[in-house]
Amino acid sequence: MSMDAVFIEGKRKYIFCSDEHGLRVLSSVFENVKKEKLAYEWYHFSAEKRECLEEFLSKQKMGTFLYVELPYSELHTVQMMAKRIGFSSDETQYFGYGEKWISIFCCRCHELNRAEEQQTGLTCHQCELKLEVSDHYSELYHAFLGYPATG
Repeated sequence: MSMDAVFIEGKRKYIFCSDEHGLRVLSSVFENVKKEKLAYEWYHFSAEKRECLEEFLSKQKMGTFLYVELPYSELHTVQMMAKRIGFSSDETQYFGYGEKWISIFCCRCHELNRAEEQQTGLTCHQCELKLEVSDHYSELYHAFLGYPATG
């Protein structure tokens, strides 16, 4: 994910999905869309309206481009929702903020553990095996592999 939203020309419609923080981050692209007098909608996201977002996105037509700026705690859920609905990576830009956590898959008990992004080791909360975090990422589990720590 890049750090700045980039305006993509030639789309039928532009959807901006964010909370109050995202208004500031996406404002330059939003202003560009308004200046060009292009079709757009701004969806003000909140955790309580998550199901409404799915319905809203599923009603969009082909040629719609989606910009999302949310806390990391919500971003993955919305990414998976948009992908399930049919938005491709060419039709979306995602931006996150706040604390970023990653999931670590324990190689012994297969439990998912949560860790800070820069953390290199931890103890599995299920089987108590000391784990080192590898750079192997599973798209299936949305987690990095944790293998037995040496030493």
